Amino acid sequence: KQISNDIAAGIDPSSSVTASAGEAIVTHMDPSSIPLYALSLFLLMGFTDFLDGFIARKFPSTSTVLGTYLDPFADKVFISTLSLTMWYTEALPGALVGLWIARDVGVFFGAYYLVKQETLKKAGSGNTKNVAVMDPQNTPLKIEASLLSKINTCLQIGLIALGIAGEVPAVTIDPDLMTSLCWITAGTTVGSTIGYIGGSSLQKSGNK
Repeated sequence: KQISNDIAAGIDPSSSVTASAGEAIVTHMDPSSIPLYALSLFLLMGFTDFLDGFIARKFPSTSTVLGTYLDPFADKVFISTLSLTMWYTEALPGALVGLWIARDVGVFFGAYYLVKQETLKKAGSGNTKNVAVMDPQNTPLKIEASLLSKINTCLQIGLIALGIAGEVPAVTIDPDLMTSLCWITAGTTVGSTIGYIGGSSLQKSGNK
């Protein structure tokens, strides 16, 4: 009957069914189990990210210049979105989340500026208006994350996982552990930022 009413009203029945199914799932979901689902989904996404990096290292032919930019960018969007959500729920301190985001924004625009300069230099004195900064076939630089930056990302992911786990009713996270990890992660965030100054994360891409 509902589908007939939707058709009469000019509403796509498939969208109505999808919305009804989603509403039914949310309505019948035990609120106390939501953090566990969130943690499981987060760990699954973290595993797929690790698998992606492993494949790129194991089979270098699958790695591209464009991928060296897109992969860390996707990671930072993922981490920033989750950290903002956890700050909103008071699971992470605002100062730490602000430091993470400020660092990522600064690194992003700094890398873009340096790559743009190198790309324009490569193009020469000709018409540079139509030069694409992130052309995978011509961009002269690629991103090579430092060891400290990789450690920092792992610590961020671990801290977020613990923050989500702390919301699971059956799990208790020591507040002192969370506080210690927050300070350690703040230190690696600052340290990895300093390491990026001057473009040390940018290496020759091999493009001629």
